[in-house]
Amino acid sequence: MIVGILRNLEQYEGVDQVTGLLRHGSARERFENTTESRAGSHGEVLLLGIDGFKNINILNSHSFGDFVLRTTAQDILKLLPEQVKLYRYDGDQFLLYGNNVRREEMLRIYEDIRKYASGPHRVNGCSYRFTVSGGIIAYPEEAHSWGELEKGACAALRQAKTNGKDQCVEFTAELLEELQLSHCLARSVDNGYEGFRLVFQPICDAGTLKVRGAEALLRYTMPDGREISPTEFIPLLEGSRLILPVGLWVLEQAVIACKVWSRQNPDFIMDVNVSFVQLQDSGFCGKVDALLQKYDLPAQNLALELTESYFITNDSIVNESLECLNEMHIELSMDDFGIGYSSLGRLSEIDMDVVKVDRYFVKALHISQYNHDFVESVIRLCHNLNKEVCMEGVETKEEWETISLLNADLVQGFYISRPVEPEVFYRKYLTSSYDSKSLVSPIDKEKIQKKLVNNKELLFAMMNATPLCLILWNRQFEIMACNEKAVQLFRADGKKDIIEHFYRFSPPCQEDGRSSVETVHERITEAFASGYSEFRWMHCDKEGNSIPAEVISVRIPYLDDFVVASYTRDLRAEIELSEKRWKFRMRLKALLDATPLCLNLWDKEFHNIMCNREAVKLFELDSEQDYLEHFNLLSPERQPDGSLSTEGAREKIKEAMQKGRIQFNWLHQKLDGELIPAEITLVRIEGLEEDGSAMVAGYTRDLRDQLRAEKAERLMARRVRAVVDSSPLACVLWNMRQEALDCNKIAVEMLGARDKEEVLHDFDSFLPLYQPDGSVSVEKRIKTMNEVQKNRRCVFEWVYVNRNGESIPCEVTLVKAVIGKDDEDIIIAYSRDLRELKRTLEIIDRLKRQACYDALTGCLTREYFIENLTVQFQNEKTDAPVMLGLLDLDGFKNVNDTYGHEAGDMTLKRVIKRVGELLPEGTLIGRFGGDEFLFLLQGREQGSVSRMLCSIVEQIPQMQLEYKGNIFKSSISIGAVFRTPEDTCPEDLIRRADDALYQAKRNGRNRSVLVQE
Repeated sequence: MIVGILRNLEQYEGVDQVTGLLRHGSARERFENTTESRAGSHGEVLLLGIDGFKNINILNSHSFGDFVLRTTAQDILKLLPEQVKLYRYDGDQFLLYGNNVRREEMLRIYEDIRKYASGPHRVNGCSYRFTVSGGIIAYPEEAHSWGELEKGACAALRQAKTNGKDQCVEFTAELLEELQLSHCLARSVDNGYEGFRLVFQPICDAGTLKVRGAEALLRYTMPDGREISPTEFIPLLEGSRLILPVGLWVLEQAVIACKVWSRQNPDFIMDVNVSFVQLQDSGFCGKVDALLQKYDLPAQNLALELTESYFITNDSIVNESLECLNEMHIELSMDDFGIGYSSLGRLSEIDMDVVKVDRYFVKALHISQYNHDFVESVIRLCHNLNKEVCMEGVETKEEWETISLLNADLVQGFYISRPVEPEVFYRKYLTSSYDSKSLVSPIDKEKIQKKLVNNKELLFAMMNATPLCLILWNRQFEIMACNEKAVQLFRADGKKDIIEHFYRFSPPCQEDGRSSVETVHERITEAFASGYSEFRWMHCDKEGNSIPAEVISVRIPYLDDFVVASYTRDLRAEIELSEKRWKFRMRLKALLDATPLCLNLWDKEFHNIMCNREAVKLFELDSEQDYLEHFNLLSPERQPDGSLSTEGAREKIKEAMQKGRIQFNWLHQKLDGELIPAEITLVRIEGLEEDGSAMVAGYTRDLRDQLRAEKAERLMARRVRAVVDSSPLACVLWNMRQEALDCNKIAVEMLGARDKEEVLHDFDSFLPLYQPDGSVSVEKRIKTMNEVQKNRRCVFEWVYVNRNGESIPCEVTLVKAVIGKDDEDIIIAYSRDLRELKRTLEIIDRLKRQACYDALTGCLTREYFIENLTVQFQNEKTDAPVMLGLLDLDGFKNVNDTYGHEAGDMTLKRVIKRVGELLPEGTLIGRFGGDEFLFLLQGREQGSVSRMLCSIVEQIPQMQLEYKGNIFKSSISIGAVFRTPEDTCPEDLIRRADDALYQAKRNGRNRSVLVQE
């Protein structure tokens, strides 16, 4: 019966071979049967995806990944109610379908699964962690067919992963719209960038408003005529890496327009935005240079705009691209300056030509002192560094007037023009009809400057209201003013005393041995140069008492220059409090560590704030910090009574706070999952907190040894005879002198003896001369019985021979039962007959050896392919070249998402069949997993292999695939390597082929990469 079931499961394509679950096709059948037979039925679909599952495979192996999937499926099944079924969907995804299940119930199920996933897990001795994301959709409220349910669930799951993973997203129509937009963008790229276009916004001289150049801006129109905002489609292009071809197309169109327009204005500069993804392309600079050469456009007519973060990245390829663009003398602009890192100090470190200040600082520039000071500082610093400044988003005349007074170089915004079509831009701004004088009018400089100067009054009025010591310095290191807090801090005779004798209030040298006067000058100089300085300082008061302090110096605009405001914070009280806390904590820690039990402290907010060394030792952790950070993981999710551990712990601490002392049993666990039954005593201790409030001390006593002892006592109390008679195994009782005392009926039957007396008096006659390990049977029996007297328990394999001469393989367990006095102890020998089990295992082994071919494509399974590859590695006699290829279908997930998984299955079968036709006869092909396939070639030289791979890559896109009236195409990428002496095992060769495939993908897909020997 077992063999028949196994054979049926192996041959049934609807069962997933990895997890043993039904595949998602069965869910569709259940859905269709339910909706046909029951009108008004309601269903919920939850699609789960393991986050970062690829990393589990990479860090361990695909076999380990299969174990994880199988274990996860089994554990999820335990969490599901009867009406919700679990199916294997695709890759790392599972599908849950519930008929007549409410949305609230489905969300609760997801939360249960998420909590399960977040805990530590172990498979085959290896620990791992993971999270799960989910997408939920309902029938018929949000979908009217199974196909719509699949698409909607996939869209919701994708959004959950985009939002940061480890969460569940409920389907909305907008999610499908985003998926549709992504599909349209991809089709537009395939159809010659249909729907994309460029518009242009003029960039003008800030003083005269004469056109200096333009910024090229990308726009997109859907096939139905809808205009899509760049904030919607640009992130999708970057996420799908379509920004690489689209960005190159934008650059080419901008270069073409600039070439034509520069004939009217030879100094015309075209600004083009560049994505971070483009800069990560190592060939980007070469492509830019090729376009300039193709259209004969000088490099000085092109400017590339990048955001602030691009210039400070640690990405080596991006930094190399920036260096290359500088060497090509292409102008680089820092776009949206101010809203990202907003550090003026970085401007001197970054190699760029133009700083474009964001609209945020331009708006209300003429009435906001902060915006005015910031922009003025940027302009002055950039001019000192020989950089130009462009003000973006100028929308009003007042804003332009203020910018003109601040001596900005360039302006851009709606005050001049909105982005316009290329023909409009050419007609309006590159012909003699454009006159910038219509936008330029006299500026009332005196009125604007007077409004700004008046703010200085406010600065001095605020000084005395400042709660810190405040001192104003000029560039000659002279104190211009100070506030009353400074007088109080130094106990000076007045402000004049500080202004004229400031250095009396510092010791001659600071703690690092440097002169206080020289160090003050350095710090003030630093603040004038960078705008900000923060440091520790040692002051002293009039009597010479030390005043440790923290000083923050800030540069502030004053008239036509700057002053530095230094804010000093007295640290004496803070340092004294810190020292008291440290001493108290050290005394308390010493007391805790002297306690022989695991001990930790809880504050009134239920925070675990301290533990002793015994706590770290009990849970086998590395440090006290590990214990405090992972405390919630040191208990199982639920206690034996079913209550949640986190809630129960909080309630017990609260009870101890109220009653003063409580004691109870608790189940802990180590991080590896080993359970620790314990007795907990919680005691309220008054006055441990700084504010005098109480804490709770928790004492944990490990009960494992006690429970083991109690268990042994219960075993001793049982009647040994009852154990023997009730055992389903063959059982023989021995005394300490190794004399057989008694046996059960099963032992008589297994050995084929006449009766019990024959077994007891002639036991050794049922033993072969030798055991399978070569040891003499009688000697091994005596040895193992001697060992069990010391160790109390022993398990080993054994072979008997019955009266018919048949060998009986068994698993023997010897247990020493302590009855009382030493001479009354006995040894119980349990023998489990393994004959039927071994026959079953042999049958299963044969069946597994037959399961070498993938049910869908007919290729070798991954395991069988690697087995063949292992044989190849073991064959060291042949010198013929060996090549391994790894093939992947480009964009295969989009086929599943767009047309359904049946279309995906059809695509896999047809494509791999065609690949097999194009490969030489006898080539081994195996399915590596999902849409990845391995193939092995022998005896082929590099040249012929390279040509053959290129031919295969070219042939596949020529196939026309059709599913339910939908016609589409597919392409493949191939990474291939020849075996080298450094490849010591199949995994080495597969890993290198995977690297080659990744290179093919990164180079744009639909290509092959062959790594030479």
